[in-house]
Amino acid sequence: MSTISPLSKIIGLSSVLAVGFLFIVLAGAIFGNWIVLFVGLIFAVGYLPVVATQGFSSNGFYDDLMNESSNQVQDLGRFVSSFLTVSGLALPIVLLHCHYLTYTAMVMTEVGGALIYATVVVFTSFFDQSDDVNLGI
Repeated sequence: MSTISPLSKIIGLSSVLAVGFLFIVLAGAIFGNWIVLFVGLIFAVGYLPVVATQGFSSNGFYDDLMNESSNQVQDLGRFVSSFLTVSGLALPIVLLHCHYLTYTAMVMTEVGGALIYATVVVFTSFFDQSDDVNLGI
Protein backbone atom coordinates (compact mmCIF):
# COMPACT_ATOMS: atom_id res chain seq x y z
CA MET A 1 0.00 0.00 0.00
CA SER A 2 1.46 3.35 -0.98
CA THR A 3 1.46 6.23 1.43
CA ILE A 4 0.58 9.79 0.56
CA SER A 5 3.25 12.33 1.34
CA PRO A 6 2.39 15.04 3.88
CA LEU A 7 2.88 17.75 1.27
CA SER A 8 0.28 16.13 -1.01
CA LYS A 9 -2.13 15.93 1.93
CA ILE A 10 -1.67 19.61 2.73
CA ILE A 11 -2.12 20.66 -0.91
CA GLY A 12 -5.26 18.57 -1.32
CA LEU A 13 -6.81 19.74 1.95
CA SER A 14 -6.01 23.38 1.26
CA SER A 15 -7.67 23.08 -2.15
CA VAL A 16 -10.85 21.69 -0.60
CA LEU A 17 -10.77 24.38 2.11
CA ALA A 18 -10.39 27.08 -0.56
CA VAL A 19 -13.40 25.71 -2.46
CA GLY A 20 -15.45 25.74 0.76
CA PHE A 21 -14.59 29.36 1.48
CA LEU A 22 -15.18 30.20 -2.19
CA PHE A 23 -18.75 28.90 -1.97
CA ILE A 24 -19.43 30.96 1.14
CA VAL A 25 -17.89 34.14 -0.24
CA LEU A 26 -19.74 33.71 -3.55
CA ALA A 27 -23.01 33.19 -1.69
CA GLY A 28 -22.41 36.51 0.05
CA ALA A 29 -21.12 38.41 -2.98
CA ILE A 30 -23.57 37.25 -5.64
CA PHE A 31 -26.66 37.65 -3.51
CA GLY A 32 -25.51 40.76 -1.63
CA ASN A 33 -25.81 39.44 1.91
CA TRP A 34 -22.57 39.09 3.85
CA ILE A 35 -24.11 37.53 6.96
CA VAL A 36 -23.18 34.12 5.54
CA LEU A 37 -19.55 34.80 6.51
CA PHE A 38 -20.59 34.04 10.09
CA VAL A 39 -21.43 30.52 8.94
CA GLY A 40 -17.92 30.10 7.55
CA LEU A 41 -16.48 31.34 10.83
CA ILE A 42 -18.67 28.95 12.83
CA PHE A 43 -17.57 25.98 10.73
CA ALA A 44 -13.91 27.01 10.80
CA VAL A 45 -13.80 27.06 14.61
CA GLY A 46 -16.37 24.29 15.11
CA TYR A 47 -13.83 21.53 15.71
CA LEU A 48 -11.50 23.52 17.97
CA PRO A 49 -13.25 22.51 21.24
CA VAL A 50 -12.57 18.83 20.48
CA VAL A 51 -8.92 19.55 19.68
CA ALA A 52 -8.53 21.67 22.81
CA THR A 53 -10.03 19.06 25.15
CA GLN A 54 -8.90 15.76 23.67
CA GLY A 55 -5.89 15.40 25.96
CA PHE A 56 -7.61 16.15 29.26
CA SER A 57 -9.12 13.62 31.62
CA SER A 58 -12.00 14.13 34.04
CA ASN A 59 -9.81 15.32 36.92
CA GLY A 60 -8.48 18.20 34.82
CA PHE A 61 -4.98 16.84 34.45
CA TYR A 62 -3.44 15.91 31.16
CA ASP A 63 -4.38 12.37 30.04
CA ASP A 64 -3.69 10.13 33.01
CA LEU A 65 -3.65 6.60 31.61
CA MET A 66 -4.37 5.04 35.01
CA ASN A 67 -7.58 7.03 35.47
CA GLU A 68 -10.67 4.93 34.75
CA SER A 69 -13.32 7.61 35.35
CA SER A 70 -15.36 9.27 32.64
CA ASN A 71 -14.01 12.23 30.73
CA GLN A 72 -16.32 15.18 31.35
CA VAL A 73 -13.91 17.68 29.82
CA GLN A 74 -13.77 15.74 26.57
CA ASP A 75 -17.56 15.39 26.60
CA LEU A 76 -17.89 19.14 27.05
CA GLY A 77 -15.59 19.72 24.07
CA ARG A 78 -17.65 17.33 21.94
CA PHE A 79 -20.87 19.02 23.07
CA VAL A 80 -19.63 22.52 22.21
CA SER A 81 -18.34 21.27 18.85
CA SER A 82 -21.70 19.63 18.11
CA PHE A 83 -23.52 22.82 19.12
CA LEU A 84 -21.38 24.89 16.75
CA THR A 85 -21.82 22.39 13.90
CA VAL A 86 -25.60 22.26 14.27
CA SER A 87 -25.71 26.06 14.56
CA GLY A 88 -23.67 26.37 11.38
CA LEU A 89 -26.04 24.04 9.56
CA ALA A 90 -29.21 25.65 10.94
CA LEU A 91 -28.29 29.32 10.53
CA PRO A 92 -28.59 29.40 6.72
CA ILE A 93 -31.94 27.59 6.94
CA VAL A 94 -33.22 30.13 9.47
CA LEU A 95 -31.95 32.98 7.29
CA LEU A 96 -33.74 31.43 4.31
CA HIS A 97 -36.94 31.20 6.31
CA CYS A 98 -36.61 34.88 7.32
CA HIS A 99 -36.01 35.84 3.65
CA TYR A 100 -32.50 37.14 4.29
CA LEU A 101 -31.05 34.51 1.92
CA THR A 102 -32.20 33.01 -1.34
CA TYR A 103 -32.42 29.26 -1.78
CA THR A 104 -29.28 29.18 -3.94
CA ALA A 105 -27.28 31.17 -1.38
CA MET A 106 -28.44 28.80 1.35
CA VAL A 107 -27.33 25.75 -0.63
CA MET A 108 -23.96 27.32 -1.45
CA THR A 109 -23.47 28.23 2.21
CA GLU A 110 -24.36 24.73 3.42
CA VAL A 111 -22.03 23.05 0.92
CA GLY A 112 -19.21 25.47 1.67
CA GLY A 113 -19.62 25.03 5.42
CA ALA A 114 -19.65 21.25 5.11
CA LEU A 115 -16.45 21.37 3.05
CA ILE A 116 -14.77 23.64 5.60
CA TYR A 117 -15.75 21.47 8.57
CA ALA A 118 -14.78 18.24 6.80
CA THR A 119 -11.41 19.71 5.86
CA VAL A 120 -10.67 20.71 9.45
CA VAL A 121 -11.66 17.26 10.76
CA VAL A 122 -9.64 15.39 8.13
CA PHE A 123 -6.64 17.68 8.63
CA THR A 124 -6.56 16.96 12.36
CA SER A 125 -6.97 13.23 11.79
CA PHE A 126 -4.16 13.14 9.19
CA PHE A 127 -1.66 15.01 11.31
CA ASP A 128 -2.67 13.90 14.80
CA GLN A 129 -0.65 10.69 15.00
CA SER A 130 0.68 9.52 18.32
CA ASP A 131 4.34 8.67 18.85
CA ASP A 132 3.47 4.98 19.27
CA VAL A 133 2.38 4.78 15.62
CA ASN A 134 5.54 6.50 14.41
CA LEU A 135 7.81 4.25 16.48
CA GLY A 136 6.07 1.08 15.34
CA ILE A 137 5.20 -0.05 18.88
